[in-house]
Amino acid sequence: MKKVYLIALSLFMMVIVTACGNLGSEVSSQDIESYPDQDVTNLVPFSAGGTTDVNQRIIESFWKDHFPENMVIEYREGAGGEVGFAELAKAKPDGYMMGSINTPHIILQPLARETQFESDSFDVLARLVHDPQVLAVKSDSDIETLDQFIEQVKEKPKSLSVGLTGTYTGDHLTTLKLMDEAGIEVTMVPLAGAADQVKQLLGGHIDAIMGNVGDVTKNKDQFRVLAIGTEERHDWLPEVPTFEEQGVDLVAAIDRGLALPKDTPQEIQDELFKALEEITSLPEYQKQMEEAGLVADFLPGDEWAELISEQKVEAEETLEKFDADEIEE
Repeated sequence: MKKVYLIALSLFMMVIVTACGNLGSEVSSQDIESYPDQDVTNLVPFSAGGTTDVNQRIIESFWKDHFPENMVIEYREGAGGEVGFAELAKAKPDGYMMGSINTPHIILQPLARETQFESDSFDVLARLVHDPQVLAVKSDSDIETLDQFIEQVKEKPKSLSVGLTGTYTGDHLTTLKLMDEAGIEVTMVPLAGAADQVKQLLGGHIDAIMGNVGDVTKNKDQFRVLAIGTEERHDWLPEVPTFEEQGVDLVAAIDRGLALPKDTPQEIQDELFKALEEITSLPEYQKQMEEAGLVADFLPGDEWAELISEQKVEAEETLEKFDADEIEE
């Protein structure tokens, strides 16, 4: 009888502990109705001044037209965005912590190493930017064409360095694809963010960057863009030939948007989505985005989540072609 009593007591205590733990993560109906009644933190997982940060600063400028509380941008740079992605995934799903997610970054990192998040660890709000990838050198570089770049590295493998935003990021994946398609080896240099890439390139510390349209259109005269990863020439860089035009089968872009921790109440998701949809449709928002060199391309979260699943399959195929040593260099 005593044994039965102890077992029953143990089970009861387990239920109590579990219930208490759940109380800490649940959001009450009152919390949902009063949302937001405090500042909302927006995590930017890259360095200040980069394209992800600029996009969120533009969103922030319209925030107070939709919510009574502030949006507070905080930076959690490191490991190609992994530090910030992990913090966002682990945050309480109450709507007071949202953050930027980038693809293929959130796809590649969990595929390549043990991370504290997966590509589906988030409630995706919306894609805001679809930024084609470019290979660029300094405007005064001796390298004038993609053919020259490829030829130089073929003659002397790894003789040219290419700056990337971390490892297992969009820049990284596109560089791997370039090496695969062109049959070359470059020296990959991981950096904290887009602003660091530009600084290192213009300072003469690296030979090229694999970056975004937004990185090179703000000060075009400082760069020579060798190729762009679009199917057709881009309106913002009509003089730049595509990789495909130059015999390299490569189409690539980085998508950026906002997400919440998994299991955020749908009512809060809907409220934030509505505000983002309205903000991104404003002519002034569109104007500021273009002036900042950001390719605005709004896509609802459910559609972007579906696209992320498709991109995961493609990324797995690319990573399988390289061994760990080649990828990490």
